[in-house]
Amino acid sequence: MQATQEQIAALLKIQGIDLECSRLTKQLDGLPQKKAILDVRHKKAAVAEKRRTIVGMKKDAETQLAHAQGEDANLERKSATAQNLIDTAAGDFRSINAHSKELSGYAKRRETLAGEIADLTNKLAQMEKLAGEIDSIEAVLAKKEEALIAEYREQGGKLLAQINQFKPERERMVSLVADAKLIGTYERIAKAKGGVALAHLDENGCSVCRTTFDHSRVLGLRAEAPLSMCPSCGRLMVVGNRYRG
Repeated sequence: MQATQEQIAALLKIQGIDLECSRLTKQLDGLPQKKAILDVRHKKAAVAEKRRTIVGMKKDAETQLAHAQGEDANLERKSATAQNLIDTAAGDFRSINAHSKELSGYAKRRETLAGEIADLTNKLAQMEKLAGEIDSIEAVLAKKEEALIAEYREQGGKLLAQINQFKPERERMVSLVADAKLIGTYERIAKAKGGVALAHLDENGCSVCRTTFDHSRVLGLRAEAPLSMCPSCGRLMVVGNRYRG
């Protein structure tokens, strides 16, 4: 494969930069704050869902309470009317008896409604308390998330700065290679081989995959010096001067 010593040196430099950037990127991805932030956000989502449930239940309870209170107020008016009819019935015992039964029915229903209203009022009070607890939990989670983000930005920022400082040098090395096809081959192999696209012919084998070759294969690799390709792993193989035919 056609390549100058300067191009090979630049490719080796690019590989060193890429491996270091990959190491720093893995370190960035592995920062504990990243997982902790995700955990906090999952908890926030769960709490928010609980809040939505409580809001829905609260609306239902408020509707039921308003209905019960409205019915009670209506029965109170009916009771007053029935009592007034009783008071003005004079000796009309049939009317008095009929309105008394109505009044008794209203009283029983209002007694039932009083229990329902008390239960709904208590239920709403409990929901208000729970909503307050959720407010506190959300405040704690928000504060924790804010602190974790600040830590992640501080530590991650340092790592990103280290990664970014390699960019100008890498670009310079790419310009030194000055061969789009060769750079493309390097990029393709590096992507497929975990970032290690370059190997060396080490005596009679590959310095990376450690495969050894017979004498005729070694001679073939030497003939392609200074840059060949490993017959086993497919990496670009640097063949040093001492291996030239």
